[in-house]
Amino acid sequence: MKIPIPILKKNGQQARASEKKPKKAEPTWKWYRVTSSPFQILSEEDQAMLTGQFTQLLNMVQEGAVYVNVRSDYFEFNREMVIPVTYTNFYLGVKGNLEVPFFNPREENIPVRPSVKEEYPDHVVLDDGSLAKVYIAYNFPNQLPDGFLYEYYGVVDELYFYWKHVPQSKAIRMVNNARLRAENMVAHKPTAELQQRLAKLRDLSVMIGGSTRLLEFYLYFVIRGADDKELSEKEQIIKNIASARLIDIEAPKYVQAELYQFKTSLSHFIPFTPVKNYIDTISASTFYPFINEDLIEEGGVFLGISGSNVPVVFDVFARNNYNVVVLGEPGSGKSMTVKVFLKRFRKVKEGFGLNVLDPENEYVKVADVLGAQAIEVKPRQKLGLDPFNMITGTDESGLIDPVDLAELLSDLYYVPQELRPKFTKFVTSYSFASIFDMVDKMEQEKDTDENVKKLLSYFEGITSPPDSYVYDGEPIDLEGDVIIGLRELRNARLKALVTALITVALQGKLFSRGRQIFAVDEGWLFSEFQSVYGLLGEVARRGRKYGDVFIFSTQRPWDVYGNQEGRTILEQSATAILLRQRPTATKVLEEAFQLSKNEVGFLMTANPGQGIIRAGNYKLTIQIMPTPEELKVFSTKPSI
Repeated sequence: MKIPIPILKKNGQQARASEKKPKKAEPTWKWYRVTSSPFQILSEEDQAMLTGQFTQLLNMVQEGAVYVNVRSDYFEFNREMVIPVTYTNFYLGVKGNLEVPFFNPREENIPVRPSVKEEYPDHVVLDDGSLAKVYIAYNFPNQLPDGFLYEYYGVVDELYFYWKHVPQSKAIRMVNNARLRAENMVAHKPTAELQQRLAKLRDLSVMIGGSTRLLEFYLYFVIRGADDKELSEKEQIIKNIASARLIDIEAPKYVQAELYQFKTSLSHFIPFTPVKNYIDTISASTFYPFINEDLIEEGGVFLGISGSNVPVVFDVFARNNYNVVVLGEPGSGKSMTVKVFLKRFRKVKEGFGLNVLDPENEYVKVADVLGAQAIEVKPRQKLGLDPFNMITGTDESGLIDPVDLAELLSDLYYVPQELRPKFTKFVTSYSFASIFDMVDKMEQEKDTDENVKKLLSYFEGITSPPDSYVYDGEPIDLEGDVIIGLRELRNARLKALVTALITVALQGKLFSRGRQIFAVDEGWLFSEFQSVYGLLGEVARRGRKYGDVFIFSTQRPWDVYGNQEGRTILEQSATAILLRQRPTATKVLEEAFQLSKNEVGFLMTANPGQGIIRAGNYKLTIQIMPTPEELKVFSTKPSI
């Protein structure tokens, strides 16, 4: 059997058309790139969760494969510093039309592998000039540590783990036969090892008839070298690793080309067949493969150096959502971190639009460096952000639902809870041409409806400056890449109002015009208005469907955490970059980000740009590293 790994065909190899009656099409293979995580540093509970998910995957997928590609490269930083990095990429193959719910799968074919140019008895020469040798593993011991395959990642260039379910009736028969043999052996020679094996087979004979499946599996290691010397050095290392775990491995001669294609059955003319290994899906959890202790993700953004002096290359799309929160007190390097990320992200991931809401004009100053247009909102500037021009109609067009709009305006104009149902009914009962029409209608009804009169007392400011400028005039141009500065607006409520309405207006772009970045700075300013956080959270949630990235930064995380919708933003963001904090942030750090007291203490005394990044299961210390050019442009301080 040949597992469909893409390789280049040899010269002259032709596909022959079958003259027989066409057979029913075989199920095709679908490949996913999956997300790795650290393993050794996790708690036993978190490790058990990952291995349990792997067991569920093996039970669900009748025929599948894991392909691990390890590639060494160099990362150039600041045109002077060249940093060696190792990229380990993980792929999951599934035969048949089956959706995989684990490990954040993204449909993606595995890289095209070099093809075999020449074949020698004990290795092959590839068309890129390198030498390759394939080892197959067999005779595994009864006990292996969870995640043991990670030990090979620093040596092998490729790892291939293929499995398929043994039919249930055959599996039950095989296990029962093995149990009977073990019972017979124990009766004649009751050693501790045999008794342990018998106990396991008895347990397995019960489980195999239920949800546990028996697998036939194969494990291949591919090592490559520039010459015989490098290949020989890797051979010795991989043999030592296997021997230490009591695993037998072999590189069979005269079949290296076939094994390089990950074949599990060979021609009848070849006197060799790969050994079939059998294991139940519970025991197979020890083969959990998706491990990478360093946060080095190919196609990611270089942020800096970890506490173990390893580069941090972060890919936001390797997470289960694309939301990033950046928290740090003034002077901690928070704005620098976001600016560096935005600049480098747009260089690595071309084609992303940029939209920044900038309450304090931190980003307006460097809009040209970030490749965006700066829009500085002035106090008497007419913005044309009338929400009734954005409202969803009966045809489902529009940007905001009338009920959501009523809740948003109620928040921003401090309408008490007992009047909000009345206001929602009022908004949904009429088709207002503008927000000014809404106030006019209240004026008309105030003498006949006491509740409307009360509502008018909260909304009458709409028709007067500064609020009237927000709604009146032609809408500001938000097309293209924009950074909207709000510093000159005189109070937090006005900034929250403009932020909310611009967020609504931007949805047309965020959800329909290519992939976008939506960044909100100084998010604590909106902590008084739960519906504003609710709107931002909804935009972040919906944006994932369109591949949008949401970045939320604040210097006062406790204010955000004190708001239920704000808390959701912090807790549900897959990535958090935590820089130096004040003691008042302790509760947030411990509860929202599960930091230990030592980690919280580290953040209280961290230097500028120094902190902790938590990305999925990764949690490590980091020093953000701007280049001298970035430091000069993005900061007024020489440190960061």
